[in-house]
Amino acid sequence: MKALILAGGLGTRLRPRFGDLPKPLAPLGGRPFLARQLEWLAAAGVREAVLCVGYGAAVVREALGDGAALGVRLAYSVEPEPLGTGGALRLAGPHVAGPCVVANGDTLALCDPWELERARWENGAIGAVALFRVGDAAGRGRVETGAGGRIERFVEKDPAHRGPAWVNGGLYAFSPELWRHMPRPPAGGPPQAFSLERDVLPALAASGRLLGHEVEGEFFDIGTPEDWERAERRFGS
Repeated sequence: MKALILAGGLGTRLRPRFGDLPKPLAPLGGRPFLARQLEWLAAAGVREAVLCVGYGAAVVREALGDGAALGVRLAYSVEPEPLGTGGALRLAGPHVAGPCVVANGDTLALCDPWELERARWENGAIGAVALFRVGDAAGRGRVETGAGGRIERFVEKDPAHRGPAWVNGGLYAFSPELWRHMPRPPAGGPPQAFSLERDVLPALAASGRLLGHEVEGEFFDIGTPEDWERAERRFGS
């Protein structure tokens, strides 16, 4: 199984702390975030990864090279311009030959990616989303599931929400069929920007082909200074 990592974000919210450093290279416990993510994949037995990069692509490639030092074989899919999470995945489609795991380049979901893929396959779903339970979901979008764990809807951030909920941990398992459900650019036209989360996943959920898989463990993201500080307390100690 191959991993695709969405690592093309601009990381504007982290710039006051890290300047122009690409967000996926932000240090966590003194090491680049992507290095920790790739080592986690290698330890789980996922030894091939495609980095979907955009902003700072040359800097990321210089830092990580071919991945050998991290126990993986790296390839790069470079966006000519920002394409969003969905557009970046579509561009990386030629690298996909079978089931794959997709991870956000600013999220570390500490669970077994093979378990996620197994759940997807056993349920005949096109995709499976790793769901983590958080004690207070007021600042996060929630995921609501129905019979058999099928995702019924994604709920946007709701400051009025109180209490725990299951949230998207930024880790997915997908069948290659996913690429047939993505928006297509006009024939002969340039790649189009779109969002995996807004333009693809809700439609899959409506068709009953998207599974929410509840997993044990923790997940960390570094999308905001506050989130980075939480992760740094965990990995910097």
